[in-house]
Amino acid sequence: GDHYMILSCVMTLLCLICGGWMSLLCTLPAIVLALAAQNDDAAGNTAAAKTKGHIALALNIFAVLFHLVIIIIAIVTPIAVVIDGLNKSSYSYSYSYYSCYRD
Repeated sequence: GDHYMILSCVMTLLCLICGGWMSLLCTLPAIVLALAAQNDDAAGNTAAAKTKGHIALALNIFAVLFHLVIIIIAIVTPIAVVIDGLNKSSYSYSYSYYSCYRD
């Protein structure tokens, strides 16, 4: 089998294209492990091949989850900044309105 080599390569390409540079810390070792799993499988050591293949899959899943977290943070942070800015501007307006008529 390919022991998740295709998945690891596709994930690496997607990380390069989409700018998920930190995810490469997972996908590049996944390629190395998938290649080692293929070599172990060719040598007849199926137990080691299966273990390395599962680790490669876990690294790819972690890369996807990490990338999703980064995307969520990139979406939520600007929205939170805009909402915070709207709340502060309405507070300053109401404060200045009441301070003018306080006398």
